[in-house]
Amino acid sequence: MIRRPTRQHPRHGERGVTMLLVAIAMMSMLAMVALAIDVITLYSARSETQRVADAAALAAAKVLVDSGSLTDPTYQPGAKSLATQAAKDIGTQLSIAARQVQPADVTVTFGGANYNSNPNVTVTVQNTFLPAFFSRIFNRTNMTVTATATAEAFSPSGSGAGVPVVSRCIKPFMVPNCDPMHAGVACGSGATFFDTTSGAITNPGVAAAGVIGETFEMYSNCGAGPTCVAGTPNVGPGPGGPTLYYYPVQLPSATDLCPSCYTGTTNFEEDTACCNPSPISCGTTATLPTVYQLSVDTVSPEAGSTPVQSGLECLIHQSGGSGMDDLLTGPPMTYPLQIQVGSNHPLAGSVLSSNDLVTTSDSLVTIPVYDQTYNGGAPPTTVSVIGFLQVFVHHVFPGGGGPKLGEFRVTVVNVLGCGSSASGAPVSSAAAVPVRLIHP
Repeated sequence: MIRRPTRQHPRHGERGVTMLLVAIAMMSMLAMVALAIDVITLYSARSETQRVADAAALAAAKVLVDSGSLTDPTYQPGAKSLATQAAKDIGTQLSIAARQVQPADVTVTFGGANYNSNPNVTVTVQNTFLPAFFSRIFNRTNMTVTATATAEAFSPSGSGAGVPVVSRCIKPFMVPNCDPMHAGVACGSGATFFDTTSGAITNPGVAAAGVIGETFEMYSNCGAGPTCVAGTPNVGPGPGGPTLYYYPVQLPSATDLCPSCYTGTTNFEEDTACCNPSPISCGTTATLPTVYQLSVDTVSPEAGSTPVQSGLECLIHQSGGSGMDDLLTGPPMTYPLQIQVGSNHPLAGSVLSSNDLVTTSDSLVTIPVYDQTYNGGAPPTTVSVIGFLQVFVHHVFPGGGGPKLGEFRVTVVNVLGCGSSASGAPVSSAAAVPVRLIHP
């Protein structure tokens, strides 16, 4: 019997190679998918970390503004402590990769070339517990992600460059550049809030020598008639003490953001109780819709329905002479300035309790300042804004003896002097002192 030789196919020994190649390819694809998941997780966490750092830095800078520390560096250590706590409090309300930020994850430092008046707050947020997938192959179960943000509280009085500032939600009380606690009846060069030309603060520091913490009354300079007849710019003694006399001004027409308590009928009362979002600039030039000139209103704040009283009572949540927030003024006054929650505060009884300490309030308002020496000191009609005051409104008086009906008491928290020569690109803000991110 003759046996025929068996002929093998040339690829007989390669059987199963395709399955092996598919398995290797699948493993490679799975590794690439795992790596992609790690990269996406890292980028997503990096964005979340940056948002936490941004929010914390802005909150810390806002605390420096509301504490009044931009005008006097002597009480900035306390302001730094509050700002650091605010940054950590904001950070711990947020999460990164589904993990809540811890106080130890947030680091706060302070600096800036001109820290005394334009302080910078740098916040670094680090998360060392970011879960890894592909990286576990290399015995790295967690990844680390870090982000940094720097916010600046910008005051034109300390910039030395005459930079204009654009503010919103200002109140329609135009005041002369005249400090009633230093001026007496006349307003000389040493009695202004800030230098009319440069914007530099005339009396920096804490009251009584400085301007921060000064408490005085405000009352309209309109006379006793049913409409406002502007009088000569004036400061002096009033029934309740040193008084700064203001002019009611017309703000640009806008859709105001109003609290539910507002029921007024005049633009002046609406702009007092509500937030008029129109941008108002201090300086010599502005591009619409921003304006830097305001006209005196014909409305008498204390006549008729007393729009200044009803508007301010709604704004600061005053009812029956009480219920509004309170600025702790001592004696002695505590610095940084601290605000105590009133019983009528919108969040009292829910998020906050009466007498809790907070760093901001509806009672903190911004009012424009003009140069009272223009036109020879004659009663104004249309004036240019050269700066702003940020004041805390304590209460508005009902009249009936002592302070007049519609007179209200304020404490100076911040002074911003742009000066009459401010020009160039403005710095915008919704508050009196701009707070902005400058890094990254």
